[in-house]
Amino acid sequence: MKKIHHIGIVSENLDSALNMLNIEKSKIKEVIDDPIQHNILYFIHLENNDPWIEIIIPKNDNSTIQNFVKKNKMGLHHIGFLCDNIKDVEQKFNSSVEAVKLGKYHATVNSFGGKISTIFFAIKGMIIEYVETDNE
Repeated sequence: MKKIHHIGIVSENLDSALNMLNIEKSKIKEVIDDPIQHNILYFIHLENNDPWIEIIIPKNDNSTIQNFVKKNKMGLHHIGFLCDNIKDVEQKFNSSVEAVKLGKYHATVNSFGGKISTIFFAIKGMIIEYVETDNE
C-alpha cells in the first residue's frame, strides 16, 4: 500500500454533493458512465490535495450503491488505496475471515493515468478499494 488514492462519496445527486463539499462544478476533471455498476462517477482533484475525490451517483435501481443512497442520501462510501500488486492484496484478503470481497473491476480512468484494476473489500464495516495502475 503506497498511499490514499481517493475518497469515494455517494450522493443521490451531483449538485447536492458539490454544494455540501463546497466544490465548484468546474473542478470536475472527468466523468465516467459505469455500465457494470450502474453509476456515474465524477472525479475531482483539488489543488494542494493529493487524494482524489470520487462522487458516485446511481444511474438506476440496479446501481451497486442504490441501498446506500436510499438509507443515507449522501455519505462517505469507501477509501481507495494505491497498491503495487492487486493480486497480492486479493490473496491476502481472500484468506482473511475479517474481509468480504465485494467486487473486482478493470476500467480506464484518464484522470488516474489510464487503465486501472480495482478490488473492493468490506473489512469490519468499512469498504476499502485497492487500486493498481496498469500503465508502464
